[in-house]
Amino acid sequence: MNITFGHTNMDFDCLGSLILAKKLFPDHVLVRSRIIHPMAYGVYNLYKEYFNFIDPKDLEKEKIEHIIIVDTSSAERVKEYFKYMRNQEPRITIYDHHPNEECNIPGAENAGKNWGANTSYLAKLAMEQGITLTSEEATIALTGIYADTGRLIYENVCRGDLEAAAWLLDMGGSLRLVKSFLETIREDDQLLVLNQLLLMVEKKLIHGHEILLSYLELDENIPGLAPVVEKIMEIENPDAYFAVFFVRKTKTILVITRSQKQRINLHALLRDYGGGGHQLAASLMLRGQEGPLFYEEFLNHLEKSLVPATCAKDVMTTDVFTIHENSSVMDASIYMEKVNHTGLPVLDNQGKISGFIGLRDIMKARRVSQMHAPVSAYMSKNIISSHPAVTMREVERVFFKNHIGHLPIIENDTLIGIVTRWDFLEYKSRRKGLGTEDEMEKTVAALQTLQTESSGTTVEG
Repeated sequence: MNITFGHTNMDFDCLGSLILAKKLFPDHVLVRSRIIHPMAYGVYNLYKEYFNFIDPKDLEKEKIEHIIIVDTSSAERVKEYFKYMRNQEPRITIYDHHPNEECNIPGAENAGKNWGANTSYLAKLAMEQGITLTSEEATIALTGIYADTGRLIYENVCRGDLEAAAWLLDMGGSLRLVKSFLETIREDDQLLVLNQLLLMVEKKLIHGHEILLSYLELDENIPGLAPVVEKIMEIENPDAYFAVFFVRKTKTILVITRSQKQRINLHALLRDYGGGGHQLAASLMLRGQEGPLFYEEFLNHLEKSLVPATCAKDVMTTDVFTIHENSSVMDASIYMEKVNHTGLPVLDNQGKISGFIGLRDIMKARRVSQMHAPVSAYMSKNIISSHPAVTMREVERVFFKNHIGHLPIIENDTLIGIVTRWDFLEYKSRRKGLGTEDEMEKTVAALQTLQTESSGTTVEG
């Protein structure tokens, strides 16, 4: 017999991977985990005839020749299946998209890819093989992609995720049904926890990251806490959220984490406690510990383990084009055209920044025929600047709050660099994969247009 299964506590992405694996490998039988994630159980219950699962106990009398494992490469997360197998050396192929999860299944070959959703990669294989899906199968798979990619907006989303989603729509996948499956805050208990957390969450700045923290004790475990944590993330918009729950009845600690920055590697942070998942979404369960003691220890762990946030000094341009305040506006205009800039910091006789001149200022001088006037007469003296340790999150706030595209960086009253819109977009592209230089240039132009339209002025920098 050839079989296919996913991790215990099967979630949407696991179910989506399994429905596609059934089409890709029709000679394999799907095996059902004894645990299905509460949020995914509705989809399983509605479509279980499409999976046609067997129970792990059914493997006891079978000789297993080939195993396909989807959405995990952790032995701990598939041990419920192996304990029923008689032969110990079947051929094993894994399709897993978790780049940080070390494969510890002996003899396994990992054929997966680092995509936003595991379902997406299997969908790509199905596309290449010309496989046709029913609308029900496409909807199951589409739900898996949308669930594991935050509806296609998480940082780990790649082009393949988008192409897979488009193909599944072509196959008849229903976005209306996907939306209904993912509307997961429905129960009164979930709403109660959501309201409690909104009142008690604490924001802390840890190594430049805006971190949201909460500790809540529950009388008993409440299904569907992860969607509550995600809703808090959506409302508060921190860099990361660490929600710790202590279930008094069973003395169980649940840690549910979400992040918007790959620099905050949640999988690595929880791995020391036996938890794990993705870089941007991970969880942990511990039994037999006291909640308050663990929470205090966990906060210390974050303080020690979080990598410092990216700062202006890490991305700024240090070779800054400037002009002296006694130079003429004509000189400034010619120099800006030469260096292909739309604005320049202005320096005084001591080499300190005294203003900023941009195209809008030059246009004012040109309208009144004052191009030979000194730059100091037309420059903006309201200088918005910052220090080398300012985080890129704060840089972004400054850019959009003040409708600017430059931020001079000052240290000891000296201009040491500047963060331009290009530096900012290049930083964002490294985090989110904006694409090629041509695509980035288009994005820069779009940002210039949007900011100009929103402020009524030309953006400098």
